Amino acid sequence: MTRRSPVVLASLTTLAILVSACQGVTPGPALTDPKAIVTAALTSTEAAKSAHIDIAVAGSATVVVPGSTVKTPIDLSGTTAAADVDLAGSAARATFKVASVISVSGEFIAVAGKVYAKTSFSGPLYVESASSTAPIDPSRMKAMIETLGNLLLKDGVTLVKGDDVSCGSKQCYTVTADLTAAELGTTGSSAAAGLPIDLTGATLNLAVRVEKDLPSHLAGIAATLMAPNATSIRVDLTASKWDEPVSIAAPPADQVKPAS
Repeated sequence: MTRRSPVVLASLTTLAILVSACQGVTPGPALTDPKAIVTAALTSTEAAKSAHIDIAVAGSATVVVPGSTVKTPIDLSGTTAAADVDLAGSAARATFKVASVISVSGEFIAVAGKVYAKTSFSGPLYVESASSTAPIDPSRMKAMIETLGNLLLKDGVTLVKGDDVSCGSKQCYTVTADLTAAELGTTGSSAAAGLPIDLTGATLNLAVRVEKDLPSHLAGIAATLMAPNATSIRVDLTASKWDEPVSIAAPPADQVKPAS
């Protein structure tokens, strides 16, 4: 090795540090405890200001026909959704597509306490609602993540740390859990609880991906819900663009259907 080698190595090290700094990457301490990994993701989500969510669904579910006990299997494969969520401003915008017996797509915008919705059935104009009843209500996102955390961190649930995986341009921890019907709370009749999907006796396999770089953002969740009748639903959720600027506004007045 020549005398210039230490200088070259020092220069390369400095360059690597500068590049990492410019990319906003802060390597975190290596976590080995799966509960610590889940807790880190919950903490970062609680403090988050915005995020982008992509969802893909595969498999089938047994749907209970409203007002009866008739159960019908529905193929949910090809169902997708994407959303930009402004957690700090309590606003969100989402698009969805359901490719089932009848294909339907649409869009929701939740902003300033109102919800604007349109689907391929309702036509090109948005329908305004004064109450935040849309499934993209930003307050529900944190509530769902909190429910997930309570489920994974409850006594008796076994968490397993798997191998690290690539998630986009980053590296992620993986944590898996298999939840029984008793742990999931599906031992009773879901129809009696007013749910449209029959989840009686269903079990759940969860695989959570958490970014290794601080602040340990949630990168994704793969959830497989399995019913005793051999039907199963797989939901793949990918989270990205944490805390990036997002602008969500109500649609122009001429694109909103007048109140009837």
